[in-house]
Amino acid sequence: ITFSAVVGAQDFKCGATYTKLGADETTMQVSDFRFFVQSVELKNEDGDYVSVTLTDNDWQAEGSTLLDFEDGCNELGTEPMNATVSGTVPEGSYDGLRFQMGVPFEPNHDNPATAPSPLNLTSMHWNWQGGYKFLRVDSGQFSPEDWRMHLGSTGCEGDPMVGGVTSCANGNRPEVQLDSFDPASNTVVADYAKLVEGAALDVDEAADAGCMSKPADTDCAPVFENLGLSFGGSTPGPQQFFSAE
Repeated sequence: ITFSAVVGAQDFKCGATYTKLGADETTMQVSDFRFFVQSVELKNEDGDYVSVTLTDNDWQAEGSTLLDFEDGCNELGTEPMNATVSGTVPEGSYDGLRFQMGVPFEPNHDNPATAPSPLNLTSMHWNWQGGYKFLRVDSGQFSPEDWRMHLGSTGCEGDPMVGGVTSCANGNRPEVQLDSFDPASNTVVADYAKLVEGAALDVDEAADAGCMSKPADTDCAPVFENLGLSFGGSTPGPQQFFSAE
């Protein structure tokens, strides 16, 4: 299953500068674009969704896949890239796709120091309690003023050092369903311009430059809405970050 990363009408290129982003049509250099997906399923001829059994490789482990569109243009990135989810399903015809953006709960709170690749990638991890950054998109070269979007679970309870995290108040795993999708010919497109639509990228209303998924960070509100996630008790609408092409 092929994925691509774009910024509006342009393909994403690590370190390139893009214009007319967000509520104020901001110009921004985008230097990182990575995300995890999990629970990938294809819709068969009977209309039933069938789980994709992931192939073990350096980009897939513990039920998740890292899609990586940066090529090491920033100091926290890596040169290798990955744009595919690889796996198997029973023989047949498939015409729909659904998945979540994230890492399954149990591996999300395991020790990254002993985790298999790509879950050993520290730049995609916050801490044992919060787990991984399900989505990481950064601007610039990580100065305090650079806008960034890091999505992950919040409000997690439990001590991983003595038995693990027991629950998270906000799982923050966007659900994506593409009702018309042929895995042989279609591509899943992740559009950064759609992600930040309506977000004031030149204004920082909280302590972090951008959105770090904190429930009190009002900069997150429009971005969460575009991901189809509830923020501040809102009723989530349909996500618009992903589409089929």
